[in-house]
Amino acid sequence: MSMPYNPALDGIRALAAITVAAIHARAPGLTAGFFGVDVFFVLSGYLITRLLWLEHQATHTVDWRSFMRRRWARLWPALVVFLLVYLAVAPWLWPSIPLAKHMQDAGLTAVYVVNWSPSWGGGVSVLGHVWSLAVEMQFYAVWPLLFVLLMKLPRRTLLPSLLVLYVASTAWRWWGAEHLPRLWDVYVRTDMHCSGLLLGCMLGVWNRRLPQAWAWPGLVILGLAMTFFSSAWLPTVQYGFTVAELGAAMLLMARPPWLGVPWLAWVGRMSYGLYLWHYLIMVNLRDKQDADWRITLLIGLAGGLVAATISHHLIERRFHRSAFERAAPVMG
Repeated sequence: MSMPYNPALDGIRALAAITVAAIHARAPGLTAGFFGVDVFFVLSGYLITRLLWLEHQATHTVDWRSFMRRRWARLWPALVVFLLVYLAVAPWLWPSIPLAKHMQDAGLTAVYVVNWSPSWGGGVSVLGHVWSLAVEMQFYAVWPLLFVLLMKLPRRTLLPSLLVLYVASTAWRWWGAEHLPRLWDVYVRTDMHCSGLLLGCMLGVWNRRLPQAWAWPGLVILGLAMTFFSSAWLPTVQYGFTVAELGAAMLLMARPPWLGVPWLAWVGRMSYGLYLWHYLIMVNLRDKQDADWRITLLIGLAGGLVAATISHHLIERRFHRSAFERAAPVMG
């Protein structure tokens, strides 16, 4: 089972990672740069579903254990190394936070449940970016099982069923935004932030290409969403995510070749490590050194890419060789 490598998908991943880094640097005007995570979610749902589809076509089933083993091998070793480094430097960089709290945050991150910490009355002290890894891993655990059940349906009902799931997850987030005490709880909870993943799954089943020109309105929609909405605004949770997801879907299904230029594709291949490492650098520069956002972004990206390159070659590739050619994204 293999998928041909499309560098444009790595380019989309790179744009998403750079956008997330920019908002972590507090770049002005990018009030909803966190939608870069939702671009990752749509892309991840699409690629994972294409993998499952190919396996199901070949074997008429999905080996859940093998699938999860591959996901853990791809993601967990690099995460553990990152967390060990974090625990080594955290008491020195953030001495006001008890070591027990650092250890608790790292432990919840390592077992992919840290996104539920705010709902349990806690929240993380420093690791403010790792929630998305937990959302993706939890989704990976459930989606293959649901996919096998959906594949038993008549083919004509498969896409409508996925559309119903997407609408239902969006409606559930809308409800949560109006009834939960904190908007952030909605943002990090898997049940309320899986709509982008489900949209990507639907696109993976549909598996059609849009004309390349559709990439431009997709980029415009994403750009408008990222500069119009904001984290503390109720409409962002209600329908802002949907706008960003649709923009990401258009970009993904068009995937023009110019998105696959070598340097952008390379950044995309390094995006998992970049996502892990840039945040610690930026938080230190931003909050402790009071550095300008430009300096924070430049040093954070450069340092993050150096760490990501080391992680990619010495850790990630040592534990995982993809069964298909760079098809599965990760921000997770």
